[in-house]
Amino acid sequence: MAQRPTLGIDLGTTYSCVAHLDEYGKPVALQNGMGEYTTPSVVYFEDSGQVVVGKAAKNELNREPDRVVQHIKRHLGEPDFFLEIDSRRYYPSQISSLILRQLVEDALVALDLPVPGSGPVADVVITVPAYFGGAEREETRKAGERAGLNVLSIINEPTAAAIAYGLLNKDKERTVLVYDLGGGTFDVTIITVSPAEIRAVATGGDRDLGGADWDRRLIDHFLERFEEQCPDAGDPREDAEALGAIALQAEAVKRDLTARTKYGLSITANTQRAKFDLTREAYEELTEELVDQTLRRTETVLDAARDKGVASIDEVILVGGMSRTPIIGSRLAQRLRSRFPDLPDPRLSDPDQIVAKGAALFAASKVEENYGGGPNSRPSGAGGLRGTVPKIVNITSRGYGLRTFGSKEDQEGHISWQIRPNDALPVEHLDTYHTLFDNQTEVEISVYESTTEELSEVVSVNKELAKASLTGFPPGKPAGQPLKVTFSLGDESILRVHAVGPTGKDLHVEVKIAGATPPEEEVKPLPKIIK
Repeated sequence: MAQRPTLGIDLGTTYSCVAHLDEYGKPVALQNGMGEYTTPSVVYFEDSGQVVVGKAAKNELNREPDRVVQHIKRHLGEPDFFLEIDSRRYYPSQISSLILRQLVEDALVALDLPVPGSGPVADVVITVPAYFGGAEREETRKAGERAGLNVLSIINEPTAAAIAYGLLNKDKERTVLVYDLGGGTFDVTIITVSPAEIRAVATGGDRDLGGADWDRRLIDHFLERFEEQCPDAGDPREDAEALGAIALQAEAVKRDLTARTKYGLSITANTQRAKFDLTREAYEELTEELVDQTLRRTETVLDAARDKGVASIDEVILVGGMSRTPIIGSRLAQRLRSRFPDLPDPRLSDPDQIVAKGAALFAASKVEENYGGGPNSRPSGAGGLRGTVPKIVNITSRGYGLRTFGSKEDQEGHISWQIRPNDALPVEHLDTYHTLFDNQTEVEISVYESTTEELSEVVSVNKELAKASLTGFPPGKPAGQPLKVTFSLGDESILRVHAVGPTGKDLHVEVKIAGATPPEEEVKPLPKIIK
């Protein structure tokens, strides 16, 4: 077997990170080609048909913003979403695969390893937000495979953070709240950590809430201030290059105001320039409502954990670059202490790298399982971990169920949920349904997934995954014939539905949760990445 590295990848909305285990079994982040530990999740499409990934791509916001793609993670699994560049459609998983390929090739350079001539480039675990549904997870897996990677597993970001944190602090059992506010997404998960097990208890979040939203508030404020000072300059939003430069400035302001109390800006648009200051206090006022959104989500997850028997929180760890913002830690502490008066202050725990490091630990443990521990039977960097990583118990963030009807006259029906958000994985549930009509010889099975962690029985607000028919019901029977349906879901994004009619005839429906990239697009070659 060709030697290849075992890596953990935090594929972020705005920045990504790669880690591996060093010769001592310690997880460490790897530098990219720019000598930095995080890489902007940005792709620039040159008119030559080639692409640039990372910091160099992000810098093109100053020059050709229309050819720069960022925040693509927010659209993974979104039906019918694509970007058209130079008359070609690009889907989120395809763009994500370009980012993943660059990340891993940089990692190979850092490890002084060649790109293999054939076979997978690396064994990897890729992290996703805890609330990602099946389609988003499958799109992430496909992106990794398209990048030439052997994807060992897709795991939740807070679970990965808890793995790294738990192994560094494994002397006692405790309940940890992981508050993960990244560049484009937010999630909060409550996890119990012990030397033997890391168990997710409850999770929630928002795929459309993250640092990019703080950026937008800042950009809108900057443009308003520009218009006040330069009323004759015209609409600055029509100056695409200026908008790209302002977007870069917004990120710099956000970063610097974590340590400073004031930032001086100079903005040029339509050949005119405005100068003004922004204080940390004003920044916090501009973004106060966004912080409140994360706190409301946190309260919902706390309620779900309470319903599952969690009576206290021992620690709060902050993950993701946006969690550095001082007001976030203080507001979160204030809100949590209304429930848990003795709770210690939330603490930053290596916010940019801890998720990738936890994924690297999990990846090494998966390789150890798969290759059996022989010194020559597994890829490089995978050994010495047996018994180190605790058992991981994940949960589902979505619900899965059937469309059912209450009467013959019911045309719309409702969703009968069998698997619920925060159920521990793997999960299996059996329920019995009944036919509605006399002489009914066939039943249609319609399988649905919820779109959020909050369940609704309304059919139209949920996502249909699959349809199948169970035939062979005995004719001439009255309504009310039993139909037993079993749902089972594992971490591999395969939902299995097993239905048994009154005669004992089986219907096996294996629902491989599909992504959103059309099959014909899967086989198209992607542009060459240039350094």
